[in-house]
Amino acid sequence: MSLKTRLAVTLTIAFLVILTIGSVLTFRLATENIAAELTAARSVASNRVAQLIAELPASRDVPGKLASFVRAFNGDRHVQIMLIDATGAVRSFSQPAQDGGALPAWFVQLLAPDPSVTVMPLSGSALPMTGAVVSIDPRNELADTWTELSVSFAILCLFVLIAFVAVWVVADRALRPLDVIQAGFGRIGKGNYGTTVDAFGPPEMRALATGFNRMSNQLDEVSARNRRLSEQLLRLQDEERADLARDLHDEVGPLLFAIDVDASAIARLARGDPAQGPLAERAEAIKQAAHRARREVRRILGDLRPGLLPGLGLKVAVETMVEELARRHPEVTFVADIADGDWGGPTETLLQRVIREAVNNALRHGHPTRIAIRVMPKDGRLCFEIVDDGGGLPAGGPTGGFGLIGMRERIEAAGGELAVSQVALPPGVRLAGTLPLAERTVADDVADEGERAA
Repeated sequence: MSLKTRLAVTLTIAFLVILTIGSVLTFRLATENIAAELTAARSVASNRVAQLIAELPASRDVPGKLASFVRAFNGDRHVQIMLIDATGAVRSFSQPAQDGGALPAWFVQLLAPDPSVTVMPLSGSALPMTGAVVSIDPRNELADTWTELSVSFAILCLFVLIAFVAVWVVADRALRPLDVIQAGFGRIGKGNYGTTVDAFGPPEMRALATGFNRMSNQLDEVSARNRRLSEQLLRLQDEERADLARDLHDEVGPLLFAIDVDASAIARLARGDPAQGPLAERAEAIKQAAHRARREVRRILGDLRPGLLPGLGLKVAVETMVEELARRHPEVTFVADIADGDWGGPTETLLQRVIREAVNNALRHGHPTRIAIRVMPKDGRLCFEIVDDGGGLPAGGPTGGFGLIGMRERIEAAGGELAVSQVALPPGVRLAGTLPLAERTVADDVADEGERAA
């Protein structure tokens, strides 16, 4: 759940709690006010009836006074006066004010007091009237309370809505820089360490963006130093391999050749003497061992100095590597589709190292039955792809080992791109990328295509 969503949920719950508490307190206060208002109306009406009873004996027109008393309560909002005779029949009654309209039944049941009437006996001078009935009608008071509560509730809801919108807008504007910073982190995660973001928004967000930019600059500097260090290590490694290959070629090679020559001479001399048959066999065995040792030295030389096949180019170098791997891994089918061309020494050397590393990773970490290598020029770039069916990536994705990191850094240092992805069927790994081609190489390639078309 995002921060804005959590803020909205929290505000909604808080407003609902406020509305609930406010509603309970408001209804409780309204109930008390209605009861007090009706009690006061009953008390006033009862007092006036008592005053009427006291004045009747001295009145010359008792019926007229009674009628006048009843009419005095016409239009009253809370009280209705009725005069009854000895049988309990209503002989005269006042006309109360019209009620305030239809009210919800639940509201009436919640706030209306228990219905009750007060019967007060009249003196004998009021015959045939024997009693005055004071009846309290709460409908008008309930209607007033309903109107007040409806208006108050509407105002409260409007206030809550305005407050919610205001808080949401403020939070959205305050948190908007986080989206920009999050996108910046995503670009850094993809290797673009020089990413910077605009510092805007509240002071805290501007400080966060400034810190992000400082971190990005430091990461860019560290990445540049790492690339330079990687290039230096690679250069030192190439120099050490070249020295070792030179020693093998210049020192061990002649020794093996000498062993081969001496063994051949011993075998030739031993064949002239039938008694020296075992010696001839041993000499022949030494000669064969020397031949195998020379082949292994040539193989080691090829591993130590990959791609150094003068005048042959990337295509022959990769095909030679594939042939050697096919002999060592007969259970794997290797397919190499390499475009002919002179792509430049540094580019070819770098690409051959990447291909060798990718193929060795597939053989070392998976169980492939087929490895396909493809290199083709397109739109001024040299596109390459290595696909295997060795079971795919680990559950957590690419492990990011030093081999993969080194490949990515070398490719990006040369201005290229590298991506590792999962292959669904059959499950495997696809390593693909591009390298920029020199303008001369691109021009030559376009010319070759024109000549082929002609």
